[in-house]
Amino acid sequence: MPGTFAPLARLYPRILIYPALLLSLVLLLACGADNAAPPVAEPVAPPVAAPTAAPTPAPPVPTAAPAPTAAPTATAAPVPPPTRRSQPPQRFVPVPNTPTPAPATATPVPEPTATPEPELMPAATPEPDPAATLEPTPAATLTPAATPAPTPALAPAERDRAALTALYNATDGPNWSDNNDQWLSDAPLSEWAGVTTDESGQVTYLTIPDSGLSGELPPELGDLAGLIELNLYDNQLTGELPAELGNLTNLTILSLSDNQLTGKLPGKLGDLTGLLELRLAGNQLSGAIPAELGNLSALTLLNLNSNQLSGAIPTELGGLSNLQALWLHSNQLTGAIPPTLGNLSALTSLNLGGNELSGAIPMTLGNLSRLEGLWLYSNQLTGEIPAQLGNLSNLTGLGINDNQLTGDLPSELGNLSSLQEAWLGGSNELTGCIPSSILEAAMQGDSGGLAGC
Repeated sequence: MPGTFAPLARLYPRILIYPALLLSLVLLLACGADNAAPPVAEPVAPPVAAPTAAPTPAPPVPTAAPAPTAAPTATAAPVPPPTRRSQPPQRFVPVPNTPTPAPATATPVPEPTATPEPELMPAATPEPDPAATLEPTPAATLTPAATPAPTPALAPAERDRAALTALYNATDGPNWSDNNDQWLSDAPLSEWAGVTTDESGQVTYLTIPDSGLSGELPPELGDLAGLIELNLYDNQLTGELPAELGNLTNLTILSLSDNQLTGKLPGKLGDLTGLLELRLAGNQLSGAIPAELGNLSALTLLNLNSNQLSGAIPTELGGLSNLQALWLHSNQLTGAIPPTLGNLSALTSLNLGGNELSGAIPMTLGNLSRLEGLWLYSNQLTGEIPAQLGNLSNLTGLGINDNQLTGDLPSELGNLSSLQEAWLGGSNELTGCIPSSILEAAMQGDSGGLAGC
């Protein structure tokens, strides 16, 4: 028998043989229980011509086993008995002690070896999808990030130490020329070069001029809440001014002149209502002068010269009643000189030279009775010189050269008894004569080709 069915069994995939074996066992057991039939002979194998058709169980035959030659002519699809073991030895192990099953002993007994091997059973069930077993852990991990614990506030001295450390790291501290002694050490901040503190250890003065500081100013400087003076002039600082400097409400002097700072002036500097001096000359600052600087009511010195500032001079600057020096020269300012500048009653020095200012010289400038220096040179001013300038009895220097001024020189200028130098020439087209009282001053400067009266 094994030799007869071996060629046929190789024609069927294992997936078709196993169901046929199981179904045959079930049918044989059922028939044996109901009819008490005699031992069933081995049925013939299914035809080769229909390997894909579903097998149909045949009724048990009470006769002897058919001859081996009857297998090719069978038309039914009988179920192979559990004792037919015709698969290759490497996949199935033949049933022991049944090399040639006899009809008398062919009772259908379910044997464990008639079912598929246990190792093949997992293939009948699909493996679980790993993606289906993933737990939604990301949502749980994001919950703490949405509600971070508040960071404890640092003590003022520790906060100042952190700010100075940021300055050192941002401006190439190891290469400072002379003023980096004790920096980043555990010594008290008062022992760090250029640093002064009060009794509580809070920084009050930071003075590191001409020391090779390079790089950008860190925003942490705005944390020095007790700072009174910040002097970092004559270095190689670059980048924009941090808006956080506007947080230094105790600041009285901000001196960052002669660096390489760029960008616009932060309007937040207008919050420094206690500021006395704002020195930002000799940089590369651009854009308009913020109108918020008109809020610096305590300001005595505003020095923005030698930058690249443009636009009009804010009229709000006329409200700085304590201002003594307004230096905006050597920029790219345009428009007219605001008449409100005549309200600066404390002003002693006004320098607007080297810009692109146009229009007439305001008559209100004659109200600046304390003015000692009036410099309006190298602009595009037009019209006549106002006679009200003769009221500036304290004036020692007058520079109105290289404009487009016309008309006679006002005789009222003869009242400028303190005048030591007068610059009248250049591109102006003035006429008339120079009052004798100021002729010597004009000779010290530029008379514009005019003779004395």
